[in-house]
Amino acid sequence: MNTLVFSNDEISTEIIDITPDISLMPKLSFAGYSPAQAVGELVDNSIDAMLDNSFLKISININHNSIIIADNGCGMDKEIVSNALILAFSKKKGKLGEFGLGMKTACLSLGDCFEIATTPLCDKNLYHIQFDKKEWEKSTQGWTLPLKTKLAKEEEHFTVINIRKIKVFHPNIHNIIKKDLQKRYSPFIKSKQVEIKINGKACEPEEFIISEDTKKEFNINLNDGNRIYGWYALLREGSQKGFYGFHTYRRGRMITIYDKIGFDPHPTLARIVGEINIDHVPVTHNKREFMKETREYKEAEEVLREELKEIVKLARKKATQDTITPEVKREVDLWKDKIGDALRAEEFKGYTSSFKGPDIRQNKDSENIENMNIETRENQKNNDQDKEASLSETKELKAEQLRTPKNAQTKKKHVVKIKGKNFEFNHNFAPLGANHPWKTYLFDIEKGIEIFTNTDFPAYMATNDKSFYAVIHIAEALSEIFVQTSKEDGSDISEIKELILKKSSELKNQFNVN
Repeated sequence: MNTLVFSNDEISTEIIDITPDISLMPKLSFAGYSPAQAVGELVDNSIDAMLDNSFLKISININHNSIIIADNGCGMDKEIVSNALILAFSKKKGKLGEFGLGMKTACLSLGDCFEIATTPLCDKNLYHIQFDKKEWEKSTQGWTLPLKTKLAKEEEHFTVINIRKIKVFHPNIHNIIKKDLQKRYSPFIKSKQVEIKINGKACEPEEFIISEDTKKEFNINLNDGNRIYGWYALLREGSQKGFYGFHTYRRGRMITIYDKIGFDPHPTLARIVGEINIDHVPVTHNKREFMKETREYKEAEEVLREELKEIVKLARKKATQDTITPEVKREVDLWKDKIGDALRAEEFKGYTSSFKGPDIRQNKDSENIENMNIETRENQKNNDQDKEASLSETKELKAEQLRTPKNAQTKKKHVVKIKGKNFEFNHNFAPLGANHPWKTYLFDIEKGIEIFTNTDFPAYMATNDKSFYAVIHIAEALSEIFVQTSKEDGSDISEIKELILKKSSELKNQFNVN
């Protein structure tokens, strides 16, 4: 592409007017706000106007004709109200309404006409300004609006915004907005700094039904003087609809709800909840999310992932405990009985009968399973919480079994014969990590066979029949061991697994009939 070069004697300069087209102001209504988000923007401005050491009252009235937001804040003087409708104008620093766009876009998202009436503290004047979309579009006065002033009736301070020609209304809209604001401004409401009423009913801070012994408050001081603080806990009942994670706040104002910052979303973690305050991380101009590509956000995500390791581990453990009921355990034991019986059938003689040759050796893959887990953690640090659980949870599970008194261990032994030698085989459910296989096993000549169903594997939470899900893993593990210890080439693991499932199912069906 050629570069155009002018000599000095060829240059002619003129000033170009780039005043926005008159249609820009009405186009703000297409910002994509929900009614609750738009009302939230206006509440932000009210909170910014809160007087020091005073109790802020915000009243919101919603009907099919109008939405009115009123507060007893400091009000706006003539200079501020004169600039209130200038796009992107804002002198606020470190406050909620710092971008100078919220009020205009919020009002026009809700209706085609709005007016502002305000009286500032220590000022006897009442100021009034109005915007009407239809009048604006046919106006010939350019980017101007009339500001009206009159004496206030009495010495007071307030701001009232009245939005008319409502775009969206339905009978339940006030309840939807109320629920949103209760989450959005929970810190202000809890601290009793702010009262928000909608159609006369006060917003109450959202309360989670949590296991109190799991709640922890935290305060992380960063190297640059900023901090991240809040609390986290486990719900008594998990949510499989995604209603878990953190409400995140910036300067007391909610930015995201049920945010999975600091951990990877997974059904086994559906109990984790809490509130996280990240005041220093930049947000988008509409304050709907943090700017995730910034250094501040990446640092926050990293330190939170470290902070949350223990609660993540506890959530996974509780998720496993909840799904493995006594009925599931009994059903798996019954299946193991039938698998043991089925393996005596003639079809399995080639794998169960003794043979002349060296003793069976420990499976190399199972021998190195701990090393494999360690290497995986080193290679995939971003998923370290899953990988660490794979090794630590399995070790804890084994240790817990060893600590149990012998007279309490009433589990029936299940035995399989491999090349003429009897091996006890056991099965356990364990959280091994979402990125690990759906099952794994340990095969040791002295200790026998330990088969583990990975409760972190996504399919685990999707199945309703946990016992048969485990049976598939038992059959698959035994099939793999048969092939590994066989001297016959061409053995098909899938065929053996299907045969084990077929024979054991036939025996179980006979048991159920009897």
